[in-house]
Amino acid sequence: MNTHKKLRRSATNRVISGVLGGICDYFGWNSTLVRILYVILAFTPGIDLVAIIGYIVMMFTIPIDNPGVGSPFDQAKSLFTNRASDDKSRKVIHNVEEKDVHDNQKRGH
Repeated sequence: MNTHKKLRRSATNRVISGVLGGICDYFGWNSTLVRILYVILAFTPGIDLVAIIGYIVMMFTIPIDNPGVGSPFDQAKSLFTNRASDDKSRKVIHNVEEKDVHDNQKRGH
């Protein structure tokens, strides 16, 4: 039986993509304190760029805990797509005759 824990992005303990939640689950840390520490690091001059780039790299390299959630690309796409347009069904109209608007003008009517 393999009881070895694996580092995964959390599907439940997440704010942006679950990176910090996954790290907290892996090490057994308090997620609120880790998030506060990360925000402090992200605004510390000299460390800020490293913290932000590190988070982005971890977001794309650490697999997600629940495969049904999707990749970060799918998550970002779902933020920007209009969900109402998915609910609309396509309507097909049959027996429609096309008529040129300028036909009447050509005939002199």
